[in-house]
Amino acid sequence: MKPLSLILVTLLVFPLPAWSADLLLFVIQRSKNANEVHYYLRVDAHCNPASDAPVHALWKLVEQSPEQTKPLSVFDQLAYGIAQQTVTESWVVFSLKALDTKRMKARATPSAPPGPCAPMVLTDIQGQEALLERVYVQTEERFPKPKVVYIDIFGKSVDASHTPVTERLTP
Repeated sequence: MKPLSLILVTLLVFPLPAWSADLLLFVIQRSKNANEVHYYLRVDAHCNPASDAPVHALWKLVEQSPEQTKPLSVFDQLAYGIAQQTVTESWVVFSLKALDTKRMKARATPSAPPGPCAPMVLTDIQGQEALLERVYVQTEERFPKPKVVYIDIFGKSVDASHTPVTERLTP
């Protein structure tokens, strides 16, 4: 068999997986330590959601190394996991377990060629639609679990001014 034929047969038998990328949407920072929870949107080559559940989170272990990550544990999922998500065309509507009253909408759009996809996540901050940038959680360490003192949400308004907006939630 000729080398080109062998390559083509191999590609037919063992197809390459579809291309996808994880785009950073926003970060949750905590008072407990410098480690962060990073939320990503998995998209295909056309910047569309790449699955039925494209929003996911993982730990960024900043205290150990800026590149080190690990998945959320089952316990972490209770606090930082995705409560629900629905894909509608190019948008993903979702909420977090810790912020289940805050509905979020995420999508990615193509950047200037040949750039990558540009992600964004929208939510209500102080009664206006805003681009979510980050969330900060202030806790008091207690046994068996920490007590949330407050949650600050940071973003920029989507109107022409792009004014910074914040909202503090208290349990």
